[in-house]
Amino acid sequence: MSVFRILEATARPGAIGRLSELLVQQEQSVVADAPGIVFAQSLRSGDSVLAVSSWRSVEDMQSYLDQPATNSFYQALPPLLMGVPSVRTFEVIGADGWRPA
Repeated sequence: MSVFRILEATARPGAIGRLSELLVQQEQSVVADAPGIVFAQSLRSGDSVLAVSSWRSVEDMQSYLDQPATNSFYQALPPLLMGVPSVRTFEVIGADGWRPA
């Protein structure tokens, strides 16, 4: 079953540039090469960021989360953030989801 993982956070004052760099680095150097990744995108609005990834299965996502590089990424976040990030996982409803014609 396909899943989406969504991380949402707010940067500390003056930290949005470093936070954005960290998200893009993780996306391009770790997430992009992870088995089972379907889609990944990092978004910014002011001091808020959203990182969205889609995985073929919960197991693929968990394999990514278990990597040392992913652990290092999550350990680097707290000094850059206001509070704790919101991280949610959603299962895709339906076999294929909606696609444009």
